Amino acid sequence: MIPFKQEHGRPFHWKSAFASVFLVSFMYISMAVNAEAADFTDVDDNYWASEEIQWSQEHELLQGYEDGSFHPGDEMTEAQFSTILTRHFGLDTEAGMEEQHWAQPAYSALSRQSLRLPGLRENAVKNRAVTRGTIAQALAHSQAGEPGLKEAVAWMFEESLTTGRQEGDTQTERFDVNGKLTRAQAAVFFKRLHDNGYTVWKADELLDMTSEGSNQYTEMVRPLYNEAGVTLYAQNANSFATANEEYYHLFQAYQGEKREFAVARTTRDNFELAADAAETLGAPESAEDILEGLIAADESSDSQEAGAVEIIPRTSDIFLLWEEQNE
Repeated sequence: MIPFKQEHGRPFHWKSAFASVFLVSFMYISMAVNAEAADFTDVDDNYWASEEIQWSQEHELLQGYEDGSFHPGDEMTEAQFSTILTRHFGLDTEAGMEEQHWAQPAYSALSRQSLRLPGLRENAVKNRAVTRGTIAQALAHSQAGEPGLKEAVAWMFEESLTTGRQEGDTQTERFDVNGKLTRAQAAVFFKRLHDNGYTVWKADELLDMTSEGSNQYTEMVRPLYNEAGVTLYAQNANSFATANEEYYHLFQAYQGEKREFAVARTTRDNFELAADAAETLGAPESAEDILEGLIAADESSDSQEAGAVEIIPRTSDIFLLWEEQNE
């Protein structure tokens, strides 16, 4: 076991979270300068994580910026962390759709590997700085660790992936689970994973860190989804989504305007569930007519109409659109 340096050499100072997160998100992880860590304008050989930063750059996990800087103290968004996680473990990611968040393919790849990060269905969460507690649970889960925040942090200490960040009476306090992950810390964690031989994804049980939530629409249709074994997640007061690949649905109610229901082009069972849900959500046609339109749209790839319901096929899903019905 190699000797580990302290997780960071001096106290972390907050520097305009909004500006940092926006800058890193805008420039993205892979807008790189091919430079050694010592050549970064803001990282010299004496920097506490210089070795790990150089390693992360050489292994194409984290890169510097076009101006020659690395921004080691910048907070990392959950979207950026999800992308690095898939890179480290060599997980296959599929091309995303144009309207999707740029990191959605990484989230989907992790979901297929039984890890649902908090921002899976919420772009606002994707763009927030990721907490150290979240990354501890994700890393422990990657090696089939016990579920739970306390257990994940204990694993981080046991495997010498962390020495702690601050003073505290418990491991979770010392680890600073509510603190935000910086780019330098990410480089350190992933190098230590590599040095410990943790390069193969081992999780087989689901770890779901998303928030299920509820709103008036989820409560209308939740029994239908429960019967199908599909979990609904409220995204806000007027929408919900699922994370099931076969039964992927996204419903949005634009108040006073349209209802928009996206349904994955997968199986007839999925179409039947969607048709039943659409009728229950107030679509002005019967589930039978909507199902017929879904099947026709899927087979022909042409738009259909089921009475007042527009059915519009796209590459991987079909949109159902209808006007809000006045009670």
